[in-house]
Amino acid sequence: MQYNKYDKYIYGVSISVFVLGLFLYFKKKRIFKLAADNWSKATNFFTTTKGINLSAIASKGGIKLSRNKGIGSSGYSASKYQSAKNNPKVYWAIYNISRDTLVSKSSNANKNVYGASVPKVIVASAALDKYNGLFPNQSDYEKVIKLLVKSDNDVWTPLQNLAGGGNAVNDWSKKMGYSMQSARGMGNNANAVDMCKFWSDVCHNRFDGAEVIFRVTSSCQTSASKSRKYLPTSVFIGSKTGTYESSNHDTGWLNVGGNFYSISVLTELGSNGSDTIASMFRGLYDEYIK
Repeated sequence: MQYNKYDKYIYGVSISVFVLGLFLYFKKKRIFKLAADNWSKATNFFTTTKGINLSAIASKGGIKLSRNKGIGSSGYSASKYQSAKNNPKVYWAIYNISRDTLVSKSSNANKNVYGASVPKVIVASAALDKYNGLFPNQSDYEKVIKLLVKSDNDVWTPLQNLAGGGNAVNDWSKKMGYSMQSARGMGNNANAVDMCKFWSDVCHNRFDGAEVIFRVTSSCQTSASKSRKYLPTSVFIGSKTGTYESSNHDTGWLNVGGNFYSISVLTELGSNGSDTIASMFRGLYDEYIK
């Protein structure tokens, strides 16, 4: 039987559609697992798949890494959550990382606001990606740990320099599809939706060094009064906070059972923002994840 060129074209398109359909089906069924699924199950959690012992590096700098979970504090108020959801000074978004889809957001969630220390995690990611996820010196990993675990300002600019400077950081952010200008001194802003997408990119291993970011942010020491405060103790979380004058933020990924989510809550409420953030994380968890 002879096929003309049009038959071959139709046959080729049909095969392509069939293969795409299979891919989407298996993705929906989660046959293709997130990189973060495997990372989270590692026996030695703070040792990367490339053999970088982050815990040992941290110890040399006087920092002990431990994996964060929700604290499960009492005092959560569902009414406070509902009030905060509609507060114009609260910017929030929730993202299903496992399905790579935005679940819900506030009307102002795409607006860039002053990020305080939140953009530090973008700076560290840009630096790691520039070196294909493998820094030439162990001391550079120590800088990442100090920046993301302790939020140490002294290593912020050195890491930005490793990334190639402020323009390089903002270019990296743009390349990743974010509208944020993440560089220190050259924007230092963030928005709730892009930060959720960033955590999805981390968990999907979409840039070199994402695994280091995933593991190090799991030990953030500045989130106890914010994202972790009211979350159940069964929830694993990695995050980055930011606090400066009226800016009070927390944004991160959550591992709930076999699924991953991201929540970002940025506020302009000053010190009052901490409990609002805590209420938002628990309320969003209850409404969209639980």
